[in-house]
Amino acid sequence: MTRIPEGVGWTALLTAYGRAQESRRAAKLFDDPLAATFLGAVTDARVSSGGKLPRLGPAVDDGSSALWNAFRFYFCERTPFYDQHVLRAVEGGCRQVVLVAAGLDSRAFRLGLPEDATVFELDQAAVLDFKQAVLDRHDAAPTSNRVPVRVDLVDDWPPSLLAAGFDGTLPTIWIVEGLLMYLSSSDADRLLARITSLSAPGSRFAGEYFSGPWRESDVATSNEQERAAWDLVRQAFLYGPAATHAAATSPAAWLAGRGWAPGQVTTITELGSRHGRTAPHEFARLSAPRVWLFDGTLGPIEEKA
Repeated sequence: MTRIPEGVGWTALLTAYGRAQESRRAAKLFDDPLAATFLGAVTDARVSSGGKLPRLGPAVDDGSSALWNAFRFYFCERTPFYDQHVLRAVEGGCRQVVLVAAGLDSRAFRLGLPEDATVFELDQAAVLDFKQAVLDRHDAAPTSNRVPVRVDLVDDWPPSLLAAGFDGTLPTIWIVEGLLMYLSSSDADRLLARITSLSAPGSRFAGEYFSGPWRESDVATSNEQERAAWDLVRQAFLYGPAATHAAATSPAAWLAGRGWAPGQVTTITELGSRHGRTAPHEFARLSAPRVWLFDGTLGPIEEKA
């Protein structure tokens, strides 16, 4: 059994769990065969195509957990949002894809990206080392050039990305999935500033943010394990200073403030509706915080007079 990295690595694995579940649905939104492979590596269980997935923390494969049902909806509805942005950007000429906090993302393998595209995966060394060990064991090969970049995103990471072959003169699609809500307001602003400084005109950005925190009573938990998981989630990114960040109330204005022309701004419930899926109560109730998903394009750099 491969040792799972601690901390944020668990979030990556739970996202993979949701993607593995979605991949087994008849009317699935996407297909991620590697998601179940990652699960098998940490549960030491044979993950067959027909049987239920083994339990992993709050994640269960029988629909019995309201908490996990809400998490799964969130993870699976946002995945095709980012998939489509990557595909559209590549079709539009972008040949650099940067997955910021890539986790166990497998877009370099499953989206059919061209050989001349490069996918840079930024994340902590423990997460990427775990991921690489599993990929090597199963001889998984990406369709495009894949470059893992081991960094801590609160540190000065751009030099590491440039050293890995990133070309700041080429348009890039930046995917910031499942990250901004972890950051303080100043760290989120710093991240966008660094991305902007590395981006050529025509580059694209896609991310997500919460409009505010959930309360402890907003999600029904049926046992101690679920309560502990919900407390961890709230403390990590739903109840801290990031909840008051500018992107929480106006994602478009946040992007525009750095020179990005805002594009699509939607919510997780709206995405679910478009897919014919009813959002769980945790997202659908009127007083629930909104989960914004948004994108933007970097315009020409204006020369100062």
